[in-house]
Amino acid sequence: MSQENSTEAAKCLLGDYQVDGTRLYVVGAFDTGVTVYSQQMRALNLVWAGVSSGVIPSLSEGQHAVPGEEVSIAIVGAGFAGLTVAAALLKKRANARIVLFEQRDALLPLQQGSDSRWLHPRIYDWPKAGSEASVAMLPLLNWTAARASDVVVQVLSQWRTIAESGKDSIEVFCNARHLQIHETPESPDKLRIEWVGEARDSCDGTARDEQQHAGAGTSRDFDHVILTTGFGLERDGALSYWRNETIAQPSLDEPRAAYLVSGQGDGAMIDLLRIRIAQYRQDRILSEIFASKNLLMHRIRTLYLQEADNPDQINHFKELELISRSEGIQQEFDSAIDALRKRLRRDTEAILHLKVRRLSELFEPGTSRISFQNKVLVYLLYRCGGFVPSNLNEKALIQQYGISSKRVIRRHGTLRDPQLKAMMSDTLYKAIEAHRENSGTAKLLQGVNARWSGGFFDQPGVPNKATAVNDKLRSAWRREYLPGPTQLMATAFCAALAGYLSQFHPASNRLRVTLHRTMVFGTEELLQQACEYQGTNIDPADPPGASRTFPAGNGTIGLAYSHKRIVRSVRSVEAAKLNDTMRNLKLNEASRAMSPEVGFVLAVPLIERSKGVGGPITRVIGVIYVDSKAPGFFLENDALEPLLRMAQTLLASLYLSGDSPPDRISNIQMDRHPPFPSDAPAPIADIENRLEIVQALEPPTLDAEMQINFDFTDFLPVRP
Repeated sequence: MSQENSTEAAKCLLGDYQVDGTRLYVVGAFDTGVTVYSQQMRALNLVWAGVSSGVIPSLSEGQHAVPGEEVSIAIVGAGFAGLTVAAALLKKRANARIVLFEQRDALLPLQQGSDSRWLHPRIYDWPKAGSEASVAMLPLLNWTAARASDVVVQVLSQWRTIAESGKDSIEVFCNARHLQIHETPESPDKLRIEWVGEARDSCDGTARDEQQHAGAGTSRDFDHVILTTGFGLERDGALSYWRNETIAQPSLDEPRAAYLVSGQGDGAMIDLLRIRIAQYRQDRILSEIFASKNLLMHRIRTLYLQEADNPDQINHFKELELISRSEGIQQEFDSAIDALRKRLRRDTEAILHLKVRRLSELFEPGTSRISFQNKVLVYLLYRCGGFVPSNLNEKALIQQYGISSKRVIRRHGTLRDPQLKAMMSDTLYKAIEAHRENSGTAKLLQGVNARWSGGFFDQPGVPNKATAVNDKLRSAWRREYLPGPTQLMATAFCAALAGYLSQFHPASNRLRVTLHRTMVFGTEELLQQACEYQGTNIDPADPPGASRTFPAGNGTIGLAYSHKRIVRSVRSVEAAKLNDTMRNLKLNEASRAMSPEVGFVLAVPLIERSKGVGGPITRVIGVIYVDSKAPGFFLENDALEPLLRMAQTLLASLYLSGDSPPDRISNIQMDRHPPFPSDAPAPIADIENRLEIVQALEPPTLDAEMQINFDFTDFLPVRP
């Protein structure tokens, strides 16, 4: 995307956050299906939009702030969204004074100490590709599925590092009481915040000295105010969703306890499932119930995709009923119900209190507030007699089933609107209402697809032309999450290739071998270096390369990727000409310039070939890369063939490992872009007498769909 188009796209996206006519921005307060991960994505998109549009100035590498040119930014709420906004602004070196306010006594206060709630970054989107990945894969404040309290520790440890580097630019106030946001008549372009609060250490939110002083009252004007307040306390005095309780544990008091769960959203459904399913956890139960049920999973994924395309037309209760009776699938469906029935707890029973008359109404299009995966699980639980739905009066149900008050769980939503109204002037609150009612606005609803490009948060300032990025920065930027098992596998394989090639290569010269895997990030398909370079005479002082990403069309690897053919430098090519070719192939846009001594390069694509409606579909799932500084070094076809056989064996072995995966490791298949048409010629630079497309040898090919994304899973796979 050009800089001009990027700026316009950023300005457009900013309108999804900014309240018309004000400098007030709202993150995720009016969205449905809100998770920790989705709030972080919204926060990162907001910072991308603010910086890329120029609304929030930022300083490039080596640039220093000019006194008086800073903007002031207030972030109200130090939960996951607020902390992510602040961290992203610091990483981009926003030319700003940032003040982070938190109403409670600590950063991430809701989830601190919350041991009874399990957080998973992607399972909410099940069965979407990649929903089983247990890592958020964020460019900052990244985390792995765990208890909520442990996720807090993961995120705060990263926040501490970022805040330490930018501590001169940020202040943190906790126990911020009487926080009021209102207009500033003498400065119409600013907003004033009045508050009483305690100044805290910006790195961890702790007190600055041994004594805890009472908060002092003050007020300041801000150029921008970003609300990351969440949704407020729960209605009806209900125990907060994040407070610890014991409903998922076996009862110690009586042989069978009856619970009343009241609510029609995801919170109520999750508590219902925890009460009735032994050892319940979203990711684990889905894996166990649907293991090896390929036909059933295909139908469920099809239903999920149909909903994405027609959200107001699909009644999931009706569709699941049809699937349960489908010829060829009924047996697998019954098996799924049996698997769930075996996991039902015998020490509990549950009544689901509804406002609607029929359970099926919870699944109706346009009105349902339940995620797809919870609909599937609740439907299965209903089919195996796991709970009783009822719309009778709550008091009558409590009396009928003898339910004690401590076993009544209400999930009726939160006091979002009263919370917002209480902290701002009537004019600002009415501006929010008017914005939400205006048919020409996005109603402060924000998507969760990444809008920034790879490396955006590694590079301070606004990236203009790639030439403005120096090689020092290029060695560290565009890094994305690389799973440890994938890196280990790639390291072992590339070390073996390097060992094979060393018999032809002088030990006194540098030989490097690495593997790049194909991955999708946002709207980009990228090649990610999956391990450090393996080989001989590699300078240990070279910056690490693993996890860096490259545009899939750049450099020698990009040429192999786009042509789906082996690419090799011609025999005895001059190193200077080879370097010129790399410039033509735009290698330097995302990578350091190639060493002027390199006289041989090789790129071998790893191909998957699967059946498609219009014929075979081919994709590149990885690219092996080799380069050498040895004068006159060249790999003839007969020397290249054993390397190709090794790669062919690797593909076959990795694919077969899916039938019997190692314990606690899984090859998780992520979202993908549509493949390039197999007959479409890719653009090619002037490579005559420098690089050649090898026609005599076929690249390693797997006749099946596969990606290279081996990662840890913290539970054992279910064996069929």
